[in-house]
Amino acid sequence: MQTLQRRSGSGLVTLPKDGLERDGVLDDDGEIPEQQNLVVDRLGRRVYLVRLVDDARVPDAEETEVVERLAAQRLMQQDAFGRTQTAD
Repeated sequence: MQTLQRRSGSGLVTLPKDGLERDGVLDDDGEIPEQQNLVVDRLGRRVYLVRLVDDARVPDAEETEVVERLAAQRLMQQDAFGRTQTAD
């Protein structure tokens, strides 16, 4: 778990280097590139989405495994008319 830090009146959080390495973000020397842009979106109360821009393209949240899994779970909880099924 990390601690939210303050910088210039904004909240600051770090991304683990091993995750960045796994995603191919680091340069050939294993360092974070100087000009790595990212987009931060507030999804809801206390929930944020961070996306690293790749070649001027912002990855679509809908294309991530976690969003696809959540959408599938939601569909499985509905009947053919889109109503939430209740356990009997």
